[in-house]
Amino acid sequence: MVHTCVVSGCRNRRTPGTSLSFYRFPRDPERKQRWVAAVNREGWEPNDGSRLSVSSLVIPHFVKTSKR
Repeated sequence: MVHTCVVSGCRNRRTPGTSLSFYRFPRDPERKQRWVAAVNREGWEPNDGSRLSVSSLVIPHFVKTSKR
């Protein structure tokens, strides 16, 4: 199956034989909303096939950090 990154301007595609990792949007509504906001595409909502490439992940937006 071919996956394409949903981030505007990202041309990463995962095709059979490539090692680039892609991630699904989280199921947790709060975390999912943070990811959607970070994608920054007005009026866009992810579907079951929406993916982000590992190179498009911006750590502060996508990774849960511990609170100090």
